[in-house]
Amino acid sequence: MNLGQSLFAIGALTILSLSILRVNNNILSTDETVMDSKVGILATSIGTSLIEEASKLAFDENTRTDPVNSLSLLTPSLSLGQEVTGVFDDFDDYNNYTQNDTIYSIPFRTVCRVTYTEPSNPDGTTSNRTWHKKLTVKISSDFSRDTLELSTIYSYWYFR
Repeated sequence: MNLGQSLFAIGALTILSLSILRVNNNILSTDETVMDSKVGILATSIGTSLIEEASKLAFDENTRTDPVNSLSLLTPSLSLGQEVTGVFDDFDDYNNYTQNDTIYSIPFRTVCRVTYTEPSNPDGTTSNRTWHKKLTVKISSDFSRDTLELSTIYSYWYFR
């Protein structure tokens, strides 16, 4: 084999090696995207389930049995959270609630926050009592770069 043939063979092997590296890189990138999608779907499912559970409950501890027609009768914003009974019986019991789940050996950590909000600024929070509470659920996992954040607003309506 002469020098020209050797250089040609080395060049061909180099091109083949680079092509194999590119294909492997594309496969790994696709696998990462698929994994992110799966984790995102599972996190969305966890958050949606938690929001549905909270939305089935009474608006406030004081509205569980009797209607309330004054904002001053609602729970103060600094007292939002679970009562000492340890039972989830109203929407704001999910304030500062954390939950750890493992699905298909993927660990998830969920953190909830309940605040009062104003209709004029639903993305914001207020320390004043209003007829609207916002539940924000953040779900994170070591298997994902992103933290998923879901929220819902629960309003209290009283009709005479």
